[in-house]
Amino acid sequence: MKACVLESENNLVCKDASAPQVRLGEVLIDVKACGICSSDLDRVFKGGAYHYPLILGHEFSGEIVDVASDVPRDYISKRVVVFPLLPCMNCYSCRKEHYAQCSHYNYLGSRCNGAFAEQISVPLWNCRTFAPSLDFRIAALCEPAAVAYHAVVQGNVRQNTSVCIVGTGAIAVLCGIWAREKGARVIFICRNERKRIFLNNMGFEECILDCTGSEQSVKKLLNGEGADIAMECVGTDCSLESAILSLKQGGTLVLVGNPEGDKYLKKEVYWKLLRSEITMKGTWNSSFASYDDEWTKVIHGLEKSPSLFRSLITHQFSLDKCQEAFRVLSDEKEFSIKGMFYF
Repeated sequence: MKACVLESENNLVCKDASAPQVRLGEVLIDVKACGICSSDLDRVFKGGAYHYPLILGHEFSGEIVDVASDVPRDYISKRVVVFPLLPCMNCYSCRKEHYAQCSHYNYLGSRCNGAFAEQISVPLWNCRTFAPSLDFRIAALCEPAAVAYHAVVQGNVRQNTSVCIVGTGAIAVLCGIWAREKGARVIFICRNERKRIFLNNMGFEECILDCTGSEQSVKKLLNGEGADIAMECVGTDCSLESAILSLKQGGTLVLVGNPEGDKYLKKEVYWKLLRSEITMKGTWNSSFASYDDEWTKVIHGLEKSPSLFRSLITHQFSLDKCQEAFRVLSDEKEFSIKGMFYF
């Protein structure tokens, strides 16, 4: 089969690779679409891979084409998305079904081979089916959409709350979609005019440009008060500061963005946390628990409004164009929200 393999830092190649073996409890999937995450860019360009060689890719959809001997053959031809975290099932967190907090997890496309390949074998447990009417490309947004949905839930976003979202990447935009779905007023802090126009076209009319001083603009929109909830979706010092300063007294800060390095807060910003008694919530990944399956909820949302999510996919590439894909998506001058390999 063909696969996009990271041989070493800055050395990404499309090549022939061994077809995956289907072990007990697993299903073989023909990958149809796989999103390119910003974390994939870090693994290629910033030495973020756990080992080499490595097949990247963890945001994917596909069709089951074979199953292990202990899996019912009725699953063949089912369309699925895949929760990419492989929990140990034995630690304290797993016993409580908090799989994202597993102490000994594995991870597709990160710690083990992922879905930048024509085929992948995964545990049936990790799969969720979706309707044949849903485009594979939109279905492949399920993983980042679930991450965003989880962040919105963690922030207790609800009807008539005001939410300030700092960032304009795919997960930030998805946070805005889910927050609006819950009846919240959404304000974005954007980094450039093209992102502001994109968000306006998505129906988000309240978008503030720039990072410095943006908190005052947020307060002007909210009658001199800050936002009930701020969602930091970038991971820089500037974005963290903007998120904190945009909050009203007693507000909630939701940390979503992966940090690009150690975090530094100015003294007055730290005082804001203290004196305004800000609640801070960290988020990572999503809930896949039997009693709180956020993936099923997200699939229903994708199936309900596919055209809304389709606009997030700004770039498509074939697998043999992997070097071009990563060059384009890492170019800060290139406008992009979500790039995707489409088979």
